[in-house]
Amino acid sequence: MLKLYKKFVHSLKMQVKRRYLMLWKRETVEDGLAERQGECLGCGECCKASFVCPFLFEYRGKLLCKIHETKPEVCKTYPFCEEDMFPHAKAKCGYSFPKKSDSPKN
Repeated sequence: MLKLYKKFVHSLKMQVKRRYLMLWKRETVEDGLAERQGECLGCGECCKASFVCPFLFEYRGKLLCKIHETKPEVCKTYPFCEEDMFPHAKAKCGYSFPKKSDSPKN
C-alpha cells in the first residue's frame, strides 16, 4: 500500500511540475520535444500515473486513447524530457532522449 501511495504522490508532483512548465516555461517543453526520439508504444503507463485516465481503453493488447485526435496538450507532449518520464513508465516507454554526449555538436 505504501508503494502505491508513493507512486501516486510522486506522479502527482510530476504532473503539477509539467503543467507549470507548459504554462510558464513553454520554451523548455518545446526544446525537449525537439530532442525526443521514438514513438508511443501504447503501454498506457503514462495514462495510469496518478489515476487511470477515463479515456483509456484496451485494443489488441495496446492501451489507446478514445479522444486521441483531441486529447489535451499535456498528454500530447508526454514526455518532453528524460526527467519528465514517470519512473514506472521508463522501461516500457517508446520515447527516448539522446544523452548530452550523443548530441551532434554545432
